[in-house]
Amino acid sequence: MQQAIFTAHCPYELGDIVEVAIIEGMAITGYPRRLGTEEMQITDIITEHSLKNGTVSFIYELDGKKRMRLIPWNELTKRSEKH
Repeated sequence: MQQAIFTAHCPYELGDIVEVAIIEGMAITGYPRRLGTEEMQITDIITEHSLKNGTVSFIYELDGKKRMRLIPWNELTKRSEKH
């Protein structure tokens, strides 16, 4: 068995309230329009570590119901500009 040690810095804490737009199954923060967004509380944070890639990502439980990655609007628009 391989041992994995990592350090991760999460941009959010339990109990934080985030403004989220759920669009096509994605939870987007920093959405430029107020319409279609809602405030949700982070009730759990799941850390995902890839041994192969050496990356760490976070999945957030929102309002005790949904588990999703939070994608900042500016990252999403950067991705679409590249394609």
